[in-house]
Amino acid sequence: MSLDSTPLTAATPPRVLLFGAVPPPFGGVQAHTVRLLAWLRAHGYDARLADMLHRRLGQATLAAPEISPCANSFLAIARQIAEVQPDLVHSHVYRWRVTLALGALARFGTPGGRRPRTVVTVHGTHFFRIIPAPLRRAVAAALRRVDLVLAVNVELQRFLQQEVGVAAEKTAVPGAFLPPRQDELDPGLLPADLRQFAAAHRPFLVSNGAVASHDGADKYGIDVFIAAVAALRAGHPNLGAMFFVTANHEPARLQRLRAEVRRLGLDDCFRFSEGLPSLLPLVAAADATVRATNTDGDSLSIHESLLLGTPAVASDVVARPPLCRTFRSRDVAHLAEALSAALVAGRLPAARVAEVPHAGSAIVGHYRRLLDGATIAAATVG
Repeated sequence: MSLDSTPLTAATPPRVLLFGAVPPPFGGVQAHTVRLLAWLRAHGYDARLADMLHRRLGQATLAAPEISPCANSFLAIARQIAEVQPDLVHSHVYRWRVTLALGALARFGTPGGRRPRTVVTVHGTHFFRIIPAPLRRAVAAALRRVDLVLAVNVELQRFLQQEVGVAAEKTAVPGAFLPPRQDELDPGLLPADLRQFAAAHRPFLVSNGAVASHDGADKYGIDVFIAAVAALRAGHPNLGAMFFVTANHEPARLQRLRAEVRRLGLDDCFRFSEGLPSLLPLVAAADATVRATNTDGDSLSIHESLLLGTPAVASDVVARPPLCRTFRSRDVAHLAEALSAALVAGRLPAARVAEVPHAGSAIVGHYRRLLDGATIAAATVG
């Protein structure tokens, strides 16, 4: 059974309420939530988003009429549901109160007798680990009651079935990647000096991640990336590279990395950048992107790069998408070799870009089956 992603034409479009968070800060879950909101609205759904991220007073965030702040309380959650009167409620947050509320909604419906369909996306096992121990049984029971639990990968689906007890027929794996919103691609989001730096260098390489360690090594392989840039520069004297710092957990490590850039004489061709509202204009302009992690999940940045036609080169620590080139983790020479091959091959042709899968079509397909009153088994086909 195919999962239809064509826009709706119904006179009264289904109303969907998402519980999630919007940037900043930037992260895979936030990107997934706001992109899903845009995808649903583009496909005819009356989609709303309850933003549950606790923010400092005056902190700037994504603003739109369809996004409303929501406190982390049962009263605020219930008020959102009562005000929106959704046909379907879909949670993306690590808030146990939301999960319990959706479990109760699936079992009892609303006070007015309506029974919205309920969906929870679990983005990682830490969703369950951070819940206070006395509440885990109640949250597990709530997850077992909701209509559909989506997992971002098969390992997480297995965890939900074996550790949480969610019935296999009530789980599905649509993936985590969704296409970016058009506003994320606007070059005007970049500072002028960064645009000039990118334009002045060819080839131009981009990588991103947090400054952090894992198993005694640089988690995002920034050191490996720097060394590979140094190795490639002999054959590419006009090469440029940038690492976008998404979070700086170890300031001393970043100081050492900056010192290594200076030691290798890369000051004029290698830059660190922080605080960009979107990295995607740089990814679209790059000749290749690098993901040199020594541990990883289903990397959003790889999918983004491929969808934009930019070759992606990543470590082999986990399975990567078919169009992504891989190199042996922590092997500088092999990374340089893989990057050289990617640069020779050039940008991905449009036909290959069209092969890059994303979760939007699958999620819409699951919604339609649930809203049509199909069985849960039917909703999880595909």
